[in-house]
Amino acid sequence: MAENRVKRTVSLGRVILLEAFTIAIVANVFLVILFLPPPVPAPAPSIVVDNVQSPVGSLSQLSNGTVWMPGQQYLLEPALDSEMAGGVEWGGNIYAPDIFADDGMYKMWYGGQSSSGHDSIHFATSADRVTWLKHGTAIPAGANNHVNDPSVVKVNGTYYMYYTTAPVAELDEVWLATSDDSFSWTIHGQVIGPNETGWTSLKVGRPSVLHEAGIFKMWYDGSEEDPANPGHVKPGTGRHIGYATSPDGLNWTEWPGNPIFLHSGAIDVEHVDGKYVVLEESGSGIWWRTGTNETDFEPEGWLLFGNTGTAFDAYGHVTPFVMVEGGEWVATYTGAATVQGWNRNRIDAWYPVANITASVGGQPARGWAMSRTALRWTLDAAVLGKVARFDYHRIGLATTTSLTVAAGTRTLYFTPGSGAFNLL
Repeated sequence: MAENRVKRTVSLGRVILLEAFTIAIVANVFLVILFLPPPVPAPAPSIVVDNVQSPVGSLSQLSNGTVWMPGQQYLLEPALDSEMAGGVEWGGNIYAPDIFADDGMYKMWYGGQSSSGHDSIHFATSADRVTWLKHGTAIPAGANNHVNDPSVVKVNGTYYMYYTTAPVAELDEVWLATSDDSFSWTIHGQVIGPNETGWTSLKVGRPSVLHEAGIFKMWYDGSEEDPANPGHVKPGTGRHIGYATSPDGLNWTEWPGNPIFLHSGAIDVEHVDGKYVVLEESGSGIWWRTGTNETDFEPEGWLLFGNTGTAFDAYGHVTPFVMVEGGEWVATYTGAATVQGWNRNRIDAWYPVANITASVGGQPARGWAMSRTALRWTLDAAVLGKVARFDYHRIGLATTTSLTVAAGTRTLYFTPGSGAFNLL
């Protein structure tokens, strides 16, 4: 009997020890789970093709091996209170960029809609056109309903900013401000306003200005007022584009043959390859057309680039800007429309790059501009081990290369002259 009690005691002790050991293991596992960070998933495979920038010096490039690719993230997003229309829930609204290379830096003026609902013109600077430092409001709305759509030229050391001001509602006028340093501005007020009758009897606005051969040249849009409903656009008329000139930037003469073309959204005009190039906003993307002179433009345009098909620009592009450096078209900036009402825009950049397409396992892959010189395709882990194919297309030259998709980032260096892809 005593022997049995001893055996039971020993067995019970073993059970207690086993339970204590088990509890210790569970506790340690819990502590590890609680305090150690979760395992980091392996990065998605990606393939980069570098040296693909293709600045447009000749407009023939746009049909001969050059395409436009968006940056993989927005260039600027709303952050300041003066940009946060609708608050955090709505995410703010910025658009209408105008960029100027000056004093060893890039300067951007753009429109931002504040939490109060009023637009004002903002200012930012950059060393590389990629990373921007915001400096806040340059031209406040003041007593006006909104102030937006800047276009800046520099003449004899003075900056001239032409922009849209709507004293009430959206009844636009073109105003002027000048500056000696690009930071502090003197407002001169209206330089072009609505006419008594005709296609600009309701409003004029959204100027695009160049200074060439001693002459200020302005393109702008206008709308006709409905006599039966004052303050509103006359049904069936739409919005059209006009042209005006000035010897001093203050006194303007409208071209007697206006409007120069019909039914257009906000535009930007630049000189490229000996022609005037016009970009136009739309819900499907950015359209372009050319003119042999300031007032003789093609009647119809072509799609420069369409929407990406993602939330990035789901409802099109507003208020475009053509960036020209050294006579070459190096980028296009727009307000990417994230909602149908065009009131939650972000500023994005599209770059002209070599016409390279990618496919994985026979299915097209979507590429984004990771910089001004390189394209990136970020792929799903499910395609690891499959073959990625890259094709370069240009009239008279077409080349192909393939490689197996592996973990991490693999980089190809592209040589445009030969169309060769070299694995780095």
